[in-house]
Amino acid sequence: MSDVAFAEWFVDEIMPEMHPTPRRELMRVECLRNTKSARAYLKHFGFEVTSDQGQVMSLFWLLGPNLFEIEPFKAIFEDRETPAETRVNALWDADDAAWHRAEVNCDDRYWHPRLVSGNVLGLKAYSDMTKEELDAPIDEEETDPWSQFHDND
Repeated sequence: MSDVAFAEWFVDEIMPEMHPTPRRELMRVECLRNTKSARAYLKHFGFEVTSDQGQVMSLFWLLGPNLFEIEPFKAIFEDRETPAETRVNALWDADDAAWHRAEVNCDDRYWHPRLVSGNVLGLKAYSDMTKEELDAPIDEEETDPWSQFHDND
C-alpha cells in the first residue's frame, strides 16, 4: 500500500472511530499529512504489515509521534529480533506510567521528520540545510503529493 493510500485509509476509516478529536480538530488534510509523513518511522522500525502499521500509528495519535524515544517504548521499537506483531502488542501493553511519560513528552514536530534535527531516519532537517539545499529540486522519492489530499469533510 502506498503512503498516500495508507494515510487515506487510516484517516478516513480508523481516525473517525479511534481518534475523533484530533480528526475533527485538525481536519482531514492535516491528519493525512501527519500520517503519511510519520509512516516513515514505522517502516524504519520494521513494521511492514499494514495492520501493524495502523496499530502503531494509532499509538502515535494517542501518545505522540516521538513515542519511539520514550522508555519502555524505545526498547520495543528497537528490538528487531522480536516479530513485529509481538512488538505491537507489547507497545499497547505498556503500563500507565509509560503512557503518561509519553503523553507528557509528546513532540508534534516529529509528525514531520525533517523538522527534527538529528532525526532517527537520518534525514537532514530543514534547519540544518543551506539555502542551496533548500532551493534545490525536490527529490521525487521524498515528495509529499499534497495535491492528492483533498478535504472532503
